[in-house]
Amino acid sequence: MSKKKKQASSQPSDRIWTPSNMLSFLRMLLVIPFALLLGNTHENQLYLAGIALFAYVTDLLDGWVARTFEGESRLGRIIDPLADKVFIIVAVLVMMIEELLPVWFVLIIVLRDIVIFAGGVYLKKRTGILVQSTMLGKAAVVSIGLVILWSLFHEGGTNALYDLLMVVSLALIVVSLYKYGERYVTLLRQHGKKR
Repeated sequence: MSKKKKQASSQPSDRIWTPSNMLSFLRMLLVIPFALLLGNTHENQLYLAGIALFAYVTDLLDGWVARTFEGESRLGRIIDPLADKVFIIVAVLVMMIEELLPVWFVLIIVLRDIVIFAGGVYLKKRTGILVQSTMLGKAAVVSIGLVILWSLFHEGGTNALYDLLMVVSLALIVVSLYKYGERYVTLLRQHGKKR
């Protein structure tokens, strides 16, 4: 394969109905049964955990499927991180209402995702660059997921392990937000110098 063909194949496509995009859409829709089942957490613990774990598996699979079989799409670059944010924000808000998560923790998660999303939209509008999720950002999402799972099975109960999960999650949330901000500022400055 020539160098030009390789470059062309690495460019994201305009396709919408790809298997990887369907996985992202599915992850976004999974928050509906998750939120409904939270009304009776004690009886639905296993179902809730199953949905949360399945959502995480779709997150792992969609990017791998895109890279391995079909190539990335422009929509996929948007819908994948958006699906994560929708699932987590709705889940933690409902869990806050059900008193399974503290209000302050939920507010930090929601504010982080709003800032990252708004910053990403602004950056895309100014530079045309769409920043992908970082490993640090994904680690923060995993840590939030672990806090969610703990809270589902212990119904808001706390102990040393829960406190440790909270501290690690908060640290990853703060550091990942800082790194996203740093990346956004760097790209904006580079774009300004090119003009």
